[in-house]
Amino acid sequence: MERFIILMLMVIPIIGFSQKISEQSSERIYLPSDLIEGRFFLKIPTIKGDTILGFCDTGGGYTAIYNSTVKKLGLELKVNVLNIDGDTTKYIFAKEIYDNRNIPYPQIPNYFKTHIDIPFIEAPDDDKESIFFAKFVNYQIFLGQFFFINNAWTFNYITGEMSVNTPLSKDKVDENIQVLGFKKDRKGNKRFGHPSMILIIDGKVIDFLFDTGSTFLLSDSGKAKLGIEENATAGSFIAKSLFNEWHLQHPDWRIIEKGEVTGADLIEVPEVKVGNLTAGPVWFAKRPDEAWSKGMIGSMDKVVKGAIGGSFLKYFKVIIDYNSELIKFEK
Repeated sequence: MERFIILMLMVIPIIGFSQKISEQSSERIYLPSDLIEGRFFLKIPTIKGDTILGFCDTGGGYTAIYNSTVKKLGLELKVNVLNIDGDTTKYIFAKEIYDNRNIPYPQIPNYFKTHIDIPFIEAPDDDKESIFFAKFVNYQIFLGQFFFINNAWTFNYITGEMSVNTPLSKDKVDENIQVLGFKKDRKGNKRFGHPSMILIIDGKVIDFLFDTGSTFLLSDSGKAKLGIEENATAGSFIAKSLFNEWHLQHPDWRIIEKGEVTGADLIEVPEVKVGNLTAGPVWFAKRPDEAWSKGMIGSMDKVVKGAIGGSFLKYFKVIIDYNSELIKFEK
């Protein structure tokens, strides 16, 4: 099972029980969070009294806690091991880490639900990808698709606030609300939580993954040309074929060759349109077309051409309701 595919997009050129916040309250709940370099980090109070940072990645695979954090919290003895046809998964029940009525537990993916019936967070061994990414982004828990799939969220990039229990009505007609796409089973249930949406760039409608975790891992050249000192910042990704098309048709659009430590190039798109709203400029990093056609298609309803993240979302207040399968953009 591909558990960490979106992390791989950064470093290379379902149904089960979970908390539904709307069942507990009808009011918006503001969550303790930080907006750091265009990405949201949820501040999770643990049952031991510590606070850990959760990296909010709607395009991420699993929800997982770092090994070092497991040790810091003294949870080594709480780690369980599950083997499914030779595929071993280490995990900790979410309630052993935090118990906060305002912060939901992740939903149990279909893959696990016949084996585990309590919300959990994976506790994988460190691997080269996670170790590499951890050098650029400081967090303790990775909050992927199944953390978000059961609720309605607001990511206000303008004010830096994050909230939950902010539903959107299917009856409301608004040009800036669009229907999201999800991979579903024959009964219409969501199998995965990776949302597809559309944007308009250069007059063309393009399918994207809504991805709050999209991150540029910058080279020295990339940092210098973007004028920032941080090693990592919010970004967006685009398929190589479209990247090359844009560069050919618009030679005036800025290019940063090898802007990422992986050697990937960056391109600056002057403006991107969603609904009747336009924002820009927006930076995109080049990714192989196969990342979408052979990778992400496994968890999405269609082959998208990229992932839209904080380099575009920073201009908006974004409301995403997984239950009504709608997303709204506001300025």
